[in-house]
Amino acid sequence: MSLLLLCYSNAEEANSYQKDQKIHGLIFCPAGGGTNVTMEYHLNITGLFKDEEELRATVRKRKICYDTEPYFCRNEQGSLTQIGFQINLYGTFPDTDKEADLDDQEFGAVLSDVRKIAIALSKTGESLHMGEHVVPDYPSVDYSDEREGRPDVTVYIPVFDEEHFGHPVDDRISEAVSLAGKILEQAGVKNKRWHD
Repeated sequence: MSLLLLCYSNAEEANSYQKDQKIHGLIFCPAGGGTNVTMEYHLNITGLFKDEEELRATVRKRKICYDTEPYFCRNEQGSLTQIGFQINLYGTFPDTDKEADLDDQEFGAVLSDVRKIAIALSKTGESLHMGEHVVPDYPSVDYSDEREGRPDVTVYIPVFDEEHFGHPVDDRISEAVSLAGKILEQAGVKNKRWHD
């Protein structure tokens, strides 16, 4: 059994993955046993950030937050089945950019920074028995009441059992997502909304 951790920058693209998972040429890691939540894990920043200080500075600069939500697919009867979770990573623009959009000068840098955090989580996920990441280029800027209407660039990370695609979510998947949240928080990423 293997868990799949994919990164997307658009919910529509994330859902289209379910339609054709083979075209992405993904490599999957064997799942083995469950995760050990008492172990200390850190984001694997190799090749992404020069050190933990640069990682934390990027998290603070972009005020990176995360949340999770159920990830569904249709079963053979046509009803929805929860097969995993989706981790959403949100990064924002400088405080001076109150009405940012895709044409904003800073947009590419924000997207790049949020992607780097997602890639670091995916690379870390290899030791958590998650698969590699995929980050297609379909970006957007969203304004969420939950984060006080700040302009956000979001990267979506679906997590589910790839070997048994469509299998209902189980404790192992739930534990892996919970551990991913703890790893993000150790790096300074905030759950749901930014606070100093």
